Amino acid sequence: MVAHRRAGKTVACVQKLYKAALECAKHDPRYAYVAPTYGQAKDAAWTYVKQYAQGLGAAIHETELRVDLPNSARIRLYGADNPDRLRGIYLDGVIMDEFADMRPSVWEEVVRPMLADREGWASFIGTPKGHNEFYELWQRAQTDADWFHAVLRASETMLLS
Repeated sequence: MVAHRRAGKTVACVQKLYKAALECAKHDPRYAYVAPTYGQAKDAAWTYVKQYAQGLGAAIHETELRVDLPNSARIRLYGADNPDRLRGIYLDGVIMDEFADMRPSVWEEVVRPMLADREGWASFIGTPKGHNEFYELWQRAQTDADWFHAVLRASETMLLS
């Protein structure tokens, strides 16, 4: 998803994480939100993750930026600036936020293998920043029927003056 600032892409994707986590029938489902840095993940998404946990009987682990749901599903925030922190876990779904600001190797060498054995999904969201890995994914999404793609332009959404 390519969207302008303040379009609501982070809010929508955090809601997507919850929907997937609550509906997953697999044993101990795991979902992640990954931003370019750990600090960005906390600043951009942690408030929403905690907000949507309210009323679900979830356990919020503030120091780990993690929410454990009653069905044993877990949602956690990570930074792509420390990809070794991601190694060794599995994921059923991941949001890669501001993917254009990450090293492409984080996806190819670390995150993608974490999804493989559980046949997990990934969503890439961000703002355009020239021709980079995010642009390449955007090009692929437009020609592959198995991929969903969307673009939200500020001039069309009327969310910004």
